[in-house]
Amino acid sequence: MLNLSQALPRTTIALQRHSSESIFNISNPMSSTHSEAHNSKQDGLRGVLARIGCGQVLLRQGRVIELSPAGRAILEREARADASHDTLYGAVKQLVHRAGAQFPAGSTSWLATSTKEGFTALINQVANAYSDDTIALILLDLDAHPEPSPRTLQRLFGFTAAETQLAIELARGNNLIDIARARRLSRTTVRSQLASLFVKTQTRRQADLIALLGRLAVLP
Repeated sequence: MLNLSQALPRTTIALQRHSSESIFNISNPMSSTHSEAHNSKQDGLRGVLARIGCGQVLLRQGRVIELSPAGRAILEREARADASHDTLYGAVKQLVHRAGAQFPAGSTSWLATSTKEGFTALINQVANAYSDDTIALILLDLDAHPEPSPRTLQRLFGFTAAETQLAIELARGNNLIDIARARRLSRTTVRSQLASLFVKTQTRRQADLIALLGRLAVLP
């Protein structure tokens, strides 16, 4: 079980080793002939998690042994928000403390967390997901905005490069005025591009468009 009383080192914890296990595959280690396909599948699944604002953290014996890029971003933001938890493992302990739950060895847990609101909650937990003392945390970043890939938007809707950029900026939570200013475009031009997005996606309101873009974030 994750020990919240364990002393924290004052430097950022390095990854101890790259685990061959995955939250999606808890079977015995695979032969080398299958490792390439396995790694490719892991990367694809992690990509999906990242696009919907999820990060993966694997812990063992008080160490962070594996960390996805999205997971690192969440923990680093958490560490910056609280100077008393300025290490990766310290940030993990802060999240666990806020969740007020226990995380047994071998378990996989889904946590919803918001650094802005100082909120973390346990959503789901699977016991005995690992045969050893590994603890897997899947962090759903409530501060993140699901973001579809440009290629998906262009293939599905035939967006131009400018329309694709506008759609991505909207998915990130930016407003039209800020987008126009950042891209050095007139509001008329941006609104014209938005109107084109409505036509091509068969949506009528900006809220509907953003909701659609969020759902498409799971696609490669």
